Amino acid sequence: MELLPPPPSQEGGVHVVVGMNSGDAGELSYANNSDMQRTIAAATRKERQQMAAAVRRARRHATAMAIADLGCATGPNALLMAADAVEAMLADADRQQEAPPAEFHVFLNDLPSNDFNSVFRQKQKLLPPERESSCRCLLSAWPGSFYGRIFPADSLDYVVSSSSLHFLSRAPADAAPNEGRMYVSATAGGASRSRVLDAYRAQFQADFRLFLACRAEEVRRGGLLLLTFVARREAVPSPHDCHLWDLLAEALLVVDDARRKLDSFDAPFYGPCPEELTEAIREEGSFEVRRMELFEVSRCQAQAAELAAQTSSTIRAVVEPMLGAHFGWDAMDALFRRYTQLLDKYYRHNDKLDQLTNVFLALDKI
Repeated sequence: MELLPPPPSQEGGVHVVVGMNSGDAGELSYANNSDMQRTIAAATRKERQQMAAAVRRARRHATAMAIADLGCATGPNALLMAADAVEAMLADADRQQEAPPAEFHVFLNDLPSNDFNSVFRQKQKLLPPERESSCRCLLSAWPGSFYGRIFPADSLDYVVSSSSLHFLSRAPADAAPNEGRMYVSATAGGASRSRVLDAYRAQFQADFRLFLACRAEEVRRGGLLLLTFVARREAVPSPHDCHLWDLLAEALLVVDDARRKLDSFDAPFYGPCPEELTEAIREEGSFEVRRMELFEVSRCQAQAAELAAQTSSTIRAVVEPMLGAHFGWDAMDALFRRYTQLLDKYYRHNDKLDQLTNVFLALDKI
């Protein structure tokens, strides 16, 4: 998951994600609480592998294939997307009775604070031992925010990003004041909800167009961009689209002085609807939509209490650094205990449980 560096200024209520919980956090680390992200990646695996095979066939005479993962993070999922692509390309070469690429160049991107060393220690996951005599897999780290250029021009064939692009480059300054909330809320008053939604929509559109423009410089013509991130089905967010952030804001009210601090905090996060994505892609103009598919994932096999505990741990691993920096680290244990209780209550009275809508986007470089 891509996390964003502090901007030059944090005036106007702008706040950023400063990092996920690192491995030093033990049971609270992102590495130990990223099973939902793995479930999301698994939901798109078949389509991703089919498209990776097609890219190889289109470039069958190339001696090397360049694969990039934007927002790779760390932990057991860090090499998952790249490994799926390598496996698919090797299997397709076998089916076509053709020689596989002599080299796979795997480029991993996240912020400089990401623990790339722990990822490199998992390199053996990329290439089966029986393949090591016939091809090489060269792994490298490319630190930096993906809301800017990262890779050399015309250097990439196949680019993936999963569970990252719902994080914005910054929170929209125009969302303030957003009293008692930290994100778009379906329960806010009509005028306030429209103003906050418009501010978030504008920030997402600007960020997503910038992301696409940067990738357009880096991806070779005919290359493929595969993106999966949180989204929503309708133009107007539903209460369920907003519940994770609404309940987190409610839980913060147990923290001393939280109301004042909450009113100066907005999450740098946005789950767009399909129309917003289509508009940004059309306006940027470098990519053509091959597939746009909304899907839901859930842990709904669990009971409400277990589900609440798992969801709370997942959210804590991702957002605790930015919440701790703003609301105080001493408040985090009490905050997430209350959050777990509120999630438990929500799941007991909601038939959608923890169902989370994502979008799978396949974009061809024009």
